[in-house]
Amino acid sequence: MLTSSLTNSASLPIPRTPLIGRAGEVEQVGALLERPEIRLVTLLGPGGIGKTRLALAVAERLQDDWRDGVVFVALQSISEPELVASAIAQALGVRESGEQPLLDSLRAALHHRNLLLILDNFEQVLPAAPLVTDLLTNCPQLTVLVTSRSVLRLYGEHDYALPPLELPDL
Repeated sequence: MLTSSLTNSASLPIPRTPLIGRAGEVEQVGALLERPEIRLVTLLGPGGIGKTRLALAVAERLQDDWRDGVVFVALQSISEPELVASAIAQALGVRESGEQPLLDSLRAALHHRNLLLILDNFEQVLPAAPLVTDLLTNCPQLTVLVTSRSVLRLYGEHDYALPPLELPDL
């Protein structure tokens, strides 16, 4: 038996700092995610450039675009790709049942949900990329926003390379 209590935008982490100098990027990434044919966007850039902060700003701006909200999955503490499904399930409130494998439970929980799933710090679990493909293939209303230092190299992936902040004109 599948148990699921999907969370929503209220579960987004609260940023500790304001977003400065990224209004254009918020608009550009938001415009990508608003296109129905685009269901996977990867924010790319080196560590510390602000990928997570940008993803949160985009999610806040677009949270009403998904009927079932936005779910944030922090992957920074995971180094084993096989644990990504468990992290996603935990963020969604999906519990594994003895009768059904976890991936099947995830598919069932997400199949009819109109949801933005944010996968943060994916670079350390890149071998788990086929899981993203599986969920997108089996969950037609799911959209995924990934932050990573590396592309996932998945069909339909739209990369957005986050540029460094511009220096002020003195």
